[in-house]
Amino acid sequence: MSTTTIDKLLESHQDLFLQSISHPLTNELCEGSLADFKLFTYLNQDLKFFQIGLNLFGKTLAYCDDSKSAIILGKQIGFISTDENDYFTRTLKELEQNDLTNVLNLKNNKTLILPKVQQYIDYLQYLTFESNSYVEIITFMYTMEKVYLGWAEYNVAQKTIPSNLPYKYQEWINLHYGPDFSKWVQFLQNEVERVVKTKEDFIICEKSFVKSLELEIDFFQACYDYHENRNVLFEFQ
Repeated sequence: MSTTTIDKLLESHQDLFLQSISHPLTNELCEGSLADFKLFTYLNQDLKFFQIGLNLFGKTLAYCDDSKSAIILGKQIGFISTDENDYFTRTLKELEQNDLTNVLNLKNNKTLILPKVQQYIDYLQYLTFESNSYVEIITFMYTMEKVYLGWAEYNVAQKTIPSNLPYKYQEWINLHYGPDFSKWVQFLQNEVERVVKTKEDFIICEKSFVKSLELEIDFFQACYDYHENRNVLFEFQ
């Protein structure tokens, strides 16, 4: 049986991938122990990707050369515009009623973007407005979603997710675990396999895969570490 492109990537970069799916932020989220101010920071900053993420979805759809695949991509745009957006609205509103003393500046300054998050946004802007490679773009899309499915599957396998988790934790897990999300990630994997045909394609694909994993890890770490003391506040003033 021949080794697939994704098999090669996961084997070559297994340590980096494991790091991306076993971060303390997502582990604690699944355990229900992630502090409110850390969950708020994570969701607040994740929402900064929303508009550019929609733009990138549109770019991906525009560059897709297969009609059946294009239909699936179009349907997913509708999903993230409703289900995920509803979760953000409800959960952030709930968290804002809790003790966010450690992140008051983040709560009150709607435009504050952490440096590592800005680096991630810069990459999304590059993919959206500069890249002309469907291989590069679809590899990013796959990697991003694979990480989210990965941390959910990792914690399910570790049996760390308790029953009766509060909505703020459980719904985020639900959105990234189960048959529907697994089917979506498998579709993206199939797209990568479909379009990576040459050695040059694989080089582009691998570069995008590694870059995306590194950005996800940095994003998780930046949100997990963010705590407003005088030094942090000075950095963003």
